[in-house]
This record gives sequence, C-alpha cells and structure tokens, in this order.
Amino acid sequence: MPPYRHRTQRRFHTFRYGYRHWAQHQDGVRHPHRRRKKRKSRRFEIPEKRTLVLIGSGVGVVLFLLALQGAYALNKANHQVAAAQRSFARIVNEKSTLLTPLGRARAASDLSEIANAANAANSTLQSSVGLKFYGAFPFLGTQIQGAKDLVSDVAHFSDGAVSMVVAADNLAKASTGTYVDLRKLDDLRKQVGINSIYYRSFVRSPDSLIGPVANARRKFNSIDQTVVQLLHKGAGGLDYAERFLGLFGPKNYLLAGENQAEMRDGGAVLSWAILSTHDGHFAVNLAQSVGRLQLSHPAPFRLPIGTAKVFGPLLPTQVWQSTNATGDFALSGQIMSSMFTAATSRHVDGVIGMDVSVLQSLLRLTGSVHIGAYRGPVNSGNVVDVLLHRFYLDNRGKSQDLRHDEIAAVAEAAVKKMNSTHVDVARLIRSLATVSQARHLTLWDASPARQGLVVSFGGSGELDTVHPESTFHVSVQSGVAAKLDYYTRTTEAMTVNIDASGNAFVTTKVTVHNNAPAGHRPSYQLGPDHVNSFHPGDYVARVYQWSPRGSIVPGGVKESGLVLDGPVPAFVKPQQSSTVSFQTVMLNAVKNHGFQLRLVPQATLHPANVTITINAPQWNPTITSTSVVLDKTRTISLTL
Repeated sequence: MPPYRHRTQRRFHTFRYGYRHWAQHQDGVRHPHRRRKKRKSRRFEIPEKRTLVLIGSGVGVVLFLLALQGAYALNKANHQVAAAQRSFARIVNEKSTLLTPLGRARAASDLSEIANAANAANSTLQSSVGLKFYGAFPFLGTQIQGAKDLVSDVAHFSDGAVSMVVAADNLAKASTGTYVDLRKLDDLRKQVGINSIYYRSFVRSPDSLIGPVANARRKFNSIDQTVVQLLHKGAGGLDYAERFLGLFGPKNYLLAGENQAEMRDGGAVLSWAILSTHDGHFAVNLAQSVGRLQLSHPAPFRLPIGTAKVFGPLLPTQVWQSTNATGDFALSGQIMSSMFTAATSRHVDGVIGMDVSVLQSLLRLTGSVHIGAYRGPVNSGNVVDVLLHRFYLDNRGKSQDLRHDEIAAVAEAAVKKMNSTHVDVARLIRSLATVSQARHLTLWDASPARQGLVVSFGGSGELDTVHPESTFHVSVQSGVAAKLDYYTRTTEAMTVNIDASGNAFVTTKVTVHNNAPAGHRPSYQLGPDHVNSFHPGDYVARVYQWSPRGSIVPGGVKESGLVLDGPVPAFVKPQQSSTVSFQTVMLNAVKNHGFQLRLVPQATLHPANVTITINAPQWNPTITSTSVVLDKTRTISLTL
C-alpha cells in the first residue's frame, strides 16, 4: 500500500511521534490525531480585558494622587506668594510705616515671616513627589519650575529687605539730634547698593507661564522693579549723604532762603545762612539778610547765551532776588556761589535752596521754635502765615531787612532744636525727600562728582535730567515790587493735537488767579510800586514756558536744556484772573505708538492744577483727557 498522508500535515510530521507512528504512515495505516491548541508565546501574550482594566485603574489612581498632591503643593505655595506680595505692596506703598522704631520693627517681623513662609513653600515644592513626576513633562515642567523660581525669589527678596530695615533702624538708633552715625550710614548704603543690583536678577519673563503662576510672576516683577528704582535712587542719596555730612572732611554750604511771596522760578532769595558739616555733625549759623551781601557790580560769572538773553536784564549775577529766575537750579547755585565769594571772599562747597515749605516740614518734626522778631511760637501750622504775611503787616513803613533775616533764622532755630528734640533720621530723610520732589528743596554741589549723585537722586532742581524731549515747565514770576504771590493761584490747560505723522501741536493756557483783597490801602505786601502797578493788590506776572528740547516754539530760546518762551506779561487785578497762551510743536512726538508728556512743577505755595486734553483723530484712542496736581513731577503716557 502507498504510505498514508494526512490531508494537511507539516513537514517531518511522520517523525514527530516515534517509530510506531512512522511505521503507520509507511504501511498506509489510516489514523487520526487530536487537534492541538496553538501555543502562544509568553512574550506576546495579551492579558485578559479585566486585567487590563485593573492595571489601567491602578495607574490612573496613582497619576491622580500624584496630580492631587502636586496641585495641593502648588496651591499652598500660590497662597503664600500672594500673601507675601500683599505685604510687599503695603510696605512699598505705605513707606511711612518705616519712619518710627515700632514701624520698622513690625516691618522687619513681617518680612521675616514672609521669608519663612516662602522657604517653607519652597521646601513643599521641592519635596513634592507629584511635582517631581510631572516636572518631567515639558509644558508642565515649565509651570512647576516657574512656581519654584517664584517662591525662591520671594524668600531671597524678603531676606534682603529685612537686612535693609535692620540697618535703617540701627542708623536711627545711633543718630541723635544734629548727628548722624556715619558708620551705620555706610552699613545702610552698602545694603541698599547691593540689593539694588541683586534684586534685578529676580525679574524673570512670564511669557512661558500661564494662569496663577504667570499672574503671580507679573505682580512680583512689578513690585521688584519699583523697589529696584527706589533702591537705585536711595543708594545715590546715601552715598551723597556720607560726603555731604563730612565723611572726607568739613563742608560748608550756602543756605539760600527763598521767599515764596515773591516768586521767581523758585522763591526770591532774601536771606542766607551757612550749613556746616563734619564727621556726621551738622549745624546752621550766621542767618542774615542778603541785604548784607549787596554787590556794586556783577559777580565774575558768565551766563549761558540763552539765559543772558532772557534773564540778563534782571541782573541775576548781581541782584540776589533775581538769581532764581532761571529754571535750572544748578545754574542758580553756581551764580549764588560766585556772588557769595565776590561779597565775602569765602568759598562754599555748594548751595542749598530752601523755601517756607521746607521749614514747615522741619517744624513738623521739631515742634515750635522762637525767633526774636516774632512774639510767640512759630510752628508748622503758622510758619507760612507768619513769614509771608504777618511780618509784612507788622513791619509797615520799617526796614524789611529784619523780616528777611527770619526765613533763615527759622531754619537755624529748627536745626538747633534738634539737639534737644530727638528726630528720627528716617523721618527727616523722608520729609526732605518729599519737599524735594516739588522742588522746594534743591541742591547744587561744587564737586562735579558729588553733583552727579545729586542729579541721580533727583535733588538738583534741573529741568532736563529726565526725558528732555517731552518735558514742559511753566513758571509764573512776580513782576511787581510787592509780595503778592502769597495770594496767587495758577491753573493750566494743555490741548495736544496729534496728526497722522505723529507730530504734536500743543497749546498751553496759563491762568493766574489773584485772590488779594480788594479796596485796601497801599502796603508793602499789596503795593503798588508805581512802576509796574498803580493800585493796591494789582499783580503783574511774567509768565514763561519751557518746552521740550528740539521742539519748535515761536521766538523760543535754548535755556536750561529746553526751549524757553517768554516772558508773557499778565496784569491781574484783585479778585480777578488773567490767561496767557503758549504754542509748541513737538516733531515726531509719537514713538513706537507711544506719546508722553513730562510736567515739572514750579515750587509755589499752592501747586498748579493742570488739565491735559489729547486729540488724535487718526490714532486710537482719538480723544483722552486727564487732570493732575503738580505737587511733584508728573508723567502722562498714552498708547496710540
């Protein structure tokens, strides 16, 4: 018989089951085989559906728990950072809390708590298993790292702030009366200088972040940048303070008393004194009238061309009352220094301009003082009225030299009282910084290096040190031999029309209000002088406007780094007002779709109210209007 063959069989099938099976095939014996299940390789074995569900559920639970734990850590850190930012903002915005020992202690305690909370939040984020796991994913990892960077920056920011508050408190405790501990002052300067640089590294881009992490980073960046600017100015101020207070030897400064009842750009200089400093000690002496420094001919000082053209007829290098006609106190200081040397053969290391507003701020710290020419105490509540009004009434028909002496005399008395009345140095610095912002206190230093520091912290009284291409300054100056600025007020209305090319056409209307009483008899304060005024209370103003550098002004002259127009006269009867106008063209004023006006105040008794209306019909927005009080330099910025 032929060999047997299954209908389907594999190669070498006959040999698979031994000799007998082989013989069956050879002998043609028909035989069956049980069907065998195919063997599946363990390597490719697919688990049952139930097993897959269980495994997937377990992985999901683990991922959920990791996400939950990570979210908890992030949420906790976010709340701690938000609380820290609120505390930072409160301290920055309410700097008055740092002006007392209790306030500084509280601030240091708050900042320490913030640092501890931030460090705890950082530990939470670093130890979170969930965040470590999800941190491996690119997008999530960026968010997690952003949160870690933020809490770390908050912690380091707080530590630096604590060190500065402690240094400031140590300085205040070690300084008494008219003495400032220079060693403690140097410690504070170093802390402020280091942190002004260190804090810049905390500004990180939020562009790759989203949600709460991005918002928190933006808020922190804003606070940090504000603090960096403050620290930069503060470092310059502290550096100058060391030199000013005689760290490198004795210094003598001419203290120019500026009378705001007779305005030039600053008050007319009617009295003077000498401020002496050495090794942290300071004193004011020799308060006198400028009548004792009269010059028979101009001092040997060459005026800039523009200044000489506009103000030369007022004899600013010979007549003390005219030294402040220019808007640049750095120039006024040089003029006064030259005049003082010509009159006395003595040299000074600088000139300090201060008016009655400065005296008012000092008297808030020292309390009342007494001066020989006034019966009764002079304090912060009555010093303006006493010096700028009552003395004129009490000295009718008498020499005014005695009254001139009293502005400097009050300054001398206030400084001397500091020896018996403890004045916190932080409050003193804060008070002087506030009046300096309104240009009531200005300083020129004979050393170019030290003058550079004065400019850096904004105390120079110059007009063009910041954004001269957008700076405006209006000055209302007395043109009558009376003391009527005690009664005057000023308002300004600026209308800006911007064309399609980005040029700005600016109209400034200055209104002078004369609140002097009507119907009074002639007096030293009310006039008339029978030269420019002929009735009591008639006010004659010379109004000037400084426009931005490079602008087009009809009849404009380069002066104080800007373009000066004026004087434009204004004749104002008692209880009436008068308005004058100026025109300015700012070429290419719109830059990168932005427009800016910088308004520098005049140091009057009552700051001017300014209304600005901007019309840009071919831009967006087309019309905008705002009002500001010029109690300090104001910047108006608009995105078009």
